[in-house]
Amino acid sequence: MALLATLSLQAQISEGGFPLSFQEDFRANFASKANVIVQIPTVDKEKLMAEDSRTPGQTRFAAAVAVDISSSQKGAWFTLPDQRQVWQCTLQSSGAVGLTLLFDQFLLPEGVQFYAYTPDKSTVLGAFTSKSCLPSGKFLVGILPGETAVLEMVLPAHVKTAPVIHLNRVDVSYDKHGMNNGPDFDFGQSLPCNVNINCPAGANWQQEKKGIARILMVFQGGEAWCSGTLIANTSGSFEPYFLTAHHCQLLLANPEFDLWRFDFELESANCSNPPMEPSPKSVLGCERMASRTETDFMLLKLNPIPQNYEVYFNGWNRDNSTTSLAAQTTMIHHPQGDIKKITIDTQAAVIHPNQLNWGGVFGISPANTHWKTIPDIGIQQPGSSGSPLFDNAKRIRGQLHGGSVSQLDPCIMTGVYYGRFNQSWDQGASSASRLKEWLDPTSTNAITQNGYLRPVPAGFDISGTVKTHWGTPMSNVRVRLSDSNGSFYYTTTDTSGFYLFDNVAAGHNFTLTPQRDTNDLNGVTTFDLVLISKHILGIESLNSPWKMLASDVNKSNSVTTSDIVEARKVILGISPTFPANDSWRFFPEFAVFADPTNPFLGSLPPNNISITNLQTDYTNANFKGIKIGDSNNTADPGQ
Repeated sequence: MALLATLSLQAQISEGGFPLSFQEDFRANFASKANVIVQIPTVDKEKLMAEDSRTPGQTRFAAAVAVDISSSQKGAWFTLPDQRQVWQCTLQSSGAVGLTLLFDQFLLPEGVQFYAYTPDKSTVLGAFTSKSCLPSGKFLVGILPGETAVLEMVLPAHVKTAPVIHLNRVDVSYDKHGMNNGPDFDFGQSLPCNVNINCPAGANWQQEKKGIARILMVFQGGEAWCSGTLIANTSGSFEPYFLTAHHCQLLLANPEFDLWRFDFELESANCSNPPMEPSPKSVLGCERMASRTETDFMLLKLNPIPQNYEVYFNGWNRDNSTTSLAAQTTMIHHPQGDIKKITIDTQAAVIHPNQLNWGGVFGISPANTHWKTIPDIGIQQPGSSGSPLFDNAKRIRGQLHGGSVSQLDPCIMTGVYYGRFNQSWDQGASSASRLKEWLDPTSTNAITQNGYLRPVPAGFDISGTVKTHWGTPMSNVRVRLSDSNGSFYYTTTDTSGFYLFDNVAAGHNFTLTPQRDTNDLNGVTTFDLVLISKHILGIESLNSPWKMLASDVNKSNSVTTSDIVEARKVILGISPTFPANDSWRFFPEFAVFADPTNPFLGSLPPNNISITNLQTDYTNANFKGIKIGDSNNTADPGQ
């Protein structure tokens, strides 16, 4: 019998964007610094493949290598002209097909961005930020194809807390065939006789597919793929219980559940295979709640699923009276870690009357514990393990254990076996080995439970522009959106100064705050000192409240000779930055001053825009930027 699970590696969820070293304005700064390369021990490919040949059912192609790499001891730190701190480190394992990075410490203060990429810049993972970090402090980044990975971390000038980065393990991919010679080794690897979920065969399964996810499983010695589904409970709540196969946790030693990743919505938009892998919606981390060998089930509880994920909790049937499932049965799965597929058997599923010998650590399943099907549409492959078996009422009756294939044609299955849901329900000795306590928490004794959709809160767009106070669009300004729960999100302005937060949850309070603290000397010259001096002496007043705010270099809510002193220190290179001020200040476009000839009378307008009880699109959240020290509007808004 063949277990339908597969070993693999994959990338981690991130906020997107590109490293600072990719930007034209900073390339020269990075090019002038020494490239510190840390060598990762090579792996013995022949030895590993010989071991693999002696372990049927484990299609490993990457080996774990212990390392000791921290941002405080390895790599190189340097300072950019705008006072941002940068750490870079290049990792290299000669002959590797790919690298996956596993951290036992990964703690980023707010504002810090971390990237990993290939030297040719064809694969970029990140930005990882404080929002990406896990409570455990562990983290995973990968896979980066090839033998070299570049790590880059940028700290804004205002960050006072040092990040804690420690890489304790690198998984080195050694099997080129498993990698398909490219970064998307999982995508497109399933056999062409698999059927995409959005083909006609899947037309009636568009609701149920939203509960299915691909699982990237992390073990002490590597990673593996399986599949599974969110599962409903009799209370109708949205507890993120997830059904998969018991044997998935046995593929390698010591599963690290807090690093398991669940990829939802990984599918083609239509019946055709897309040219590039779609971007999934991912959840990182879970806890094992129950499992049992005899029926090969495992119930997990995922970490909280983001509210903007539209997910479905599939229903179930635990009826013990049936010896066969009439009409047809259906499975939705991720073979080989590929995009979502559907498999259908148009005949009745029957209870398999004999033992099933899976070999090695996977043991023997007792007789009458599994359903048997022979698919007519689609197949199953390694990576499909744990996928739900649905009856014709679209309720779960089991989860995939494994199957056998024709020796003449890998697209012909001779038997596919699923652990029976009804035996998993209450035949275990305790709640740790059965389902009923988790899926029927109030003891209703229900035989069936229909599936249900978790509604996505109504979302609205928040957008606006950031321009200089003299009207020039500002690109690459970071805009922060924070809510009343303490969560925060970031975006940046485009070349027209426009920014957008889309599908923001309704009914909450939000605050928008632009941020830029780069190149304090931008637009600041001795001529500005002359203009500020004339204003102080009453010889020639600055002709707008915005210029007066720009001249308040020390942020004292006044324009005095102390501002001239602070600006002169920056011009002369005595001070790299304005100690009490960011290089740019921002105010809402609608800001007004009680006395435009003296904006410091009374309270200044807030530097942010507050939105109370969002109930519609908010499309005019516009800001004006003031370059500190620039009293004559000569600053370059792109710096």
